[in-house]
Amino acid sequence: MSQPLADAVLGLLGSVGYERMTMDAIAAQARMSKATIYRRWPGKAELVIDTLRQWTVRDNSPTADTGSLRGDLLEMLAVMAEACKADGRIMQALSFAMQSNPELARRVRELVFPIGERHAEIILRRSAQRGELVMPPPASLFHDLAPALLLSRFLGLGEPLDREYLAKVADEVLLPVLQPYVRHVLSEGDNPQ
Repeated sequence: MSQPLADAVLGLLGSVGYERMTMDAIAAQARMSKATIYRRWPGKAELVIDTLRQWTVRDNSPTADTGSLRGDLLEMLAVMAEACKADGRIMQALSFAMQSNPELARRVRELVFPIGERHAEIILRRSAQRGELVMPPPASLFHDLAPALLLSRFLGLGEPLDREYLAKVADEVLLPVLQPYVRHVLSEGDNPQ
């Protein structure tokens, strides 16, 4: 897929939404003929899915290792915050379209959702290997919580996703959720009973 076509699909998806986005508008914005597009993609859904496949490739970069669970969570949240700022309208449009298009919903869930879960899984597994956690908890815990909080604040409330807010999410939501999995190291004089 050409970059101008991908940019046209994502741009229109973010500005007018899935339902109002037309193949005519995509072709015009990408400076391509509709016939050229239809030769490869039979309809809008297939074109959007293929565009999303290309879009998600950029999010497969390794998760930063800061040396601590809290640091890794803050780094993950910072990356998610940047994605919300850059792609929040696209995510919102997709979420809305998924409500009425089960096939689109299924394909988006297959393509987009596993990336965030995979990144959370890496962080939690690494933390368990460092001895911070007894065992890695389910990654879906973070995949469900963190994006919902960030998108709700950014799109719903129009509030900034600054470092202070990300620290609150890490310290007051994510780390407390992990409390049952945290390895409690006894200091000298503690009596385990």
